[in-house]
Amino acid sequence: MLSNFLFRAREVLEEARKNKGYVSIVGQNTKAFYGNDYLHQCSKLSTTDNCGIIDYDPTELVVRVKCGTSIMDLEKELDRNNQFLNFEPPQFFVRNESGNIEKSGSVGGMVASGLSGPGRFFYGGCRESVLGMSVLDGAGRILTFGGSVIKNVAGYDVSRLNVGALGSLGLITEVYLRTYPKPMFETTMKIPLKNMSLEEILSFLNIEQIPISATYWTTVTYEKLVDKNFLYVRISGKNITLKKSIEKISRKEKNSQELEDGTKFWSKVRNQELNFFSNKLANNVNLWRLSIPNNVELNIVSHSEMVVEWNGSLRWIKSEDDPMLIRKKISNIGGHATLYRGTEESRKKFGCFTPLDSTARRIHTNIKKVFDREGIFNPGRLYSFM
Repeated sequence: MLSNFLFRAREVLEEARKNKGYVSIVGQNTKAFYGNDYLHQCSKLSTTDNCGIIDYDPTELVVRVKCGTSIMDLEKELDRNNQFLNFEPPQFFVRNESGNIEKSGSVGGMVASGLSGPGRFFYGGCRESVLGMSVLDGAGRILTFGGSVIKNVAGYDVSRLNVGALGSLGLITEVYLRTYPKPMFETTMKIPLKNMSLEEILSFLNIEQIPISATYWTTVTYEKLVDKNFLYVRISGKNITLKKSIEKISRKEKNSQELEDGTKFWSKVRNQELNFFSNKLANNVNLWRLSIPNNVELNIVSHSEMVVEWNGSLRWIKSEDDPMLIRKKISNIGGHATLYRGTEESRKKFGCFTPLDSTARRIHTNIKKVFDREGIFNPGRLYSFM
């Protein structure tokens, strides 16, 4: 028997098909800025009333959750069992005038965007945590892939195709997610960059096998919480391991210190609440998300401000450079350049995501036809040809 939500979703889809229209899938709408604009006017399909945890057995480390469930509500339940989503999805809090949180992003949007936070490089990303899902496709069929078993090898892993697809393949109705036990102990070291370069410190941490779970460095100082002269390193694991790691770091750089409130710091980093992200961009300046090999030099692209995460593999830059030039430089080193936030002209002319070659484009087109032959769901949000 169909739930009220699925019945309504099918009605919206059928109406769009009948009138040769389009459907936009919207949760809490906290990630509306991410991705390209819709190519056509769409009928809105809200997922907010399809919320709640369907099944959660902490001993199995798997949770089955509806798409409209807020990330914050899900994590509260996981926290009660000392578990978490190890890829630390950004929640993009929307606060009211009193500063209280009104929105924190939905599980469906979390999976559709595929974005991960500080722990991505060390724990794995959103895609690795998705075990299965149910999707309403463009023909109105309910398709279920994967499930609650971690080692599910029956056929193609179709569920993970939807991670990062921005709803272009259909409406994600529910998701099976792998959960993880929280680290036993955790601390954050604030390491000065007076005597060593950023590259030297990161190399030292890797050689010494420090159990890093997050790194953060920026070229600017923000809100007295982030100092550009320091590298912030989160260390997670057993107490004895943390003590040995702190000793190694302190011997290498005597002026290193433990951060008093590491939890607050990483929460702001994860949820992009620092001014680097919230400040209005200057004219002709774009904010880029660069995913690149971690040993690439810092100034591969000219910039006014920069943030470095994921042990050097994730770079956020603000730059006035020609988008085509930036993408060419990043492509030449095997990376991807996403226009995260930017001018309307740049977004329309260059698109938010790295252009695909002919082979990748053909594959994307064929997959789209399988799940949404008439191109009804979220037209243009991922690529203009989808």
